[in-house]
Amino acid sequence: MKKIFVLVVFIFIGGGTLANAFYGQQSIELSSPVYSPYPPVLSPAIDILPQGFVTINVGDETYYYYQGIFYQMIMRDQKYVVVPPPVGAVVFNIPKNYQYMFIDGASYYVYQGVYYKRTLEGYKIILPPA
Repeated sequence: MKKIFVLVVFIFIGGGTLANAFYGQQSIELSSPVYSPYPPVLSPAIDILPQGFVTINVGDETYYYYQGIFYQMIMRDQKYVVVPPPVGAVVFNIPKNYQYMFIDGASYYVYQGVYYKRTLEGYKIILPPA
C-alpha cells in the first residue's frame, strides 16, 4: 500500500485572520475565522486524533487539543490537520516543559512560543505581551 503525504498550508490575510486553509489544491472556507498571531503550521493530514485529546470550542470553531497541539477537522475528508493555537481557547493543562515568565508585573506560561494566562477555568491562550 502506498502512503501519500499531503502538504497543508495556512494563509493569513487581513491582519492575521485565519481566512482559508488549503488542502492539496482545494480551498476550505472557515465559517468564523479566529484570530491567531501564532505562525501557521505545516503538517500532514491524519485520520485519527491522539488518544486523550480534548474538544474545545472557540466562537463557532471546533478544535481538538492534545499536549500543546491544536487540530481541526477537514470536513470533506474527515481528516485532521494541525492549526495555530486560537487566542481565547482555554485548556485544562499545558505540557510540563512550559516556561514561567514574569513580564511587567504579570505572570505567563509559555509553551513553544504560545502565551497562556492562568484563569479559574484553566490556561487561556492570549496575545503575546507587548
